[in-house]
Amino acid sequence: MTEPLLVPAAKAAELLGMSRSMFYQLLSAGRIPLKPIRFGKKRLYDVEHLKGFVRSGCSSNWSAENGK
Repeated sequence: MTEPLLVPAAKAAELLGMSRSMFYQLLSAGRIPLKPIRFGKKRLYDVEHLKGFVRSGCSSNWSAENGK
């Protein structure tokens, strides 16, 4: 089975071990510095960016552009 490249917020939250509402709260507070990729009304999150965020120690200073 292959891993998806992009996931919706509910799956991103699950991968991070939190509820979807907590994921949205932390996003809006700037504590999770991830930007969604939009396809119409869908907002999807890059799995590699999620992994990079976790590898950084979940730092709010992490940036997807430079991977840190």
